[in-house]
Amino acid sequence: MVYLTKKTTRGQNYYYLVKSFKYDGRVEKVQQYLGSDEPNESELEHLKQKYTIDLELAAIERMAIMSSETYRTPYLDKEALLGLERMKFLNRALHRIETIEQRTSEKMRNLISTINGNMSLSSAPLSIDNIEAIFEHDRAPTGVPLSKVLEVLALRRLNDEVPERVARIDKRNILKLHQDLLEGTGRGGVLRESSASLPGSAFMPPPAVLIEDELEGLLQWWHDPSPLHPFERAILFHHRFQQVRPFESGNGLVGRLILDGMLVRTGLSTTRWQKEDRSIYLSGLVAGDRGDRTKLIKIFWQAYRNQHRTSVEGGRDSMRLSPRQAQLEAF
Repeated sequence: MVYLTKKTTRGQNYYYLVKSFKYDGRVEKVQQYLGSDEPNESELEHLKQKYTIDLELAAIERMAIMSSETYRTPYLDKEALLGLERMKFLNRALHRIETIEQRTSEKMRNLISTINGNMSLSSAPLSIDNIEAIFEHDRAPTGVPLSKVLEVLALRRLNDEVPERVARIDKRNILKLHQDLLEGTGRGGVLRESSASLPGSAFMPPPAVLIEDELEGLLQWWHDPSPLHPFERAILFHHRFQQVRPFESGNGLVGRLILDGMLVRTGLSTTRWQKEDRSIYLSGLVAGDRGDRTKLIKIFWQAYRNQHRTSVEGGRDSMRLSPRQAQLEAF
């Protein structure tokens, strides 16, 4: 909550707006100095409207700093960890402040961007205009194959469900996710039975007979405790999943769907790839194939930061609030 407080030093009064919030079971505070004159009720209301966003951002920054210091990793630097935690607490604040209408509208925009991004990295991408048309009419725009329409509609449904599915991720759930994505094609939910290769990489995926063992090993690693940041773990999981290449087709779509679900589960935003990012995305995976995890995570982080620069940097624009909402409390 935001409230007025007075401090007296050597007989002189000083007034502050104070915001208290809870972090890790403790009550923390941030404050804004107002001056030595006590504001009246009307002035106080005006000052709250003026400074509440700044106090919200200060609280977010304080929590992001404390949280980022809890991770031990050789991959991301302190600035990157801080940016990710800043986004997490900002997303939490916005979820509490935004109206249902704003939240629904923002969710739809993000969903279209995320699906467009996922498909943009595949071999047969659709334009964002076509995806929006499919969302609006649930039918195929002129010149768009029915298979692509079904793919978009499946991704729309699964993007809502995947954070919950990731919470209990196992081999059965991965197979079901693939089956649901390729529903109606007869090719979903079945592990590949032939050899495979990776685009632009010398790495050879495991033979079909070892896929189940490789998936079990990856899932065991995922469920084990780790000092790494959840963003790093999600990238490492995604990379290894792409190496295993468990399906004949749809590995990229399913892998990126799982990646986004993992990010959302930890309070982060989904990815928003562009068609032009395909070479960047593949270069990150190839770096991982060569054993360079640092470069893999760095490339993905740089792309993710560019996709979400406003949230990562955390300026006033990141709050996207109306004047009325600026007086509401996020924490």
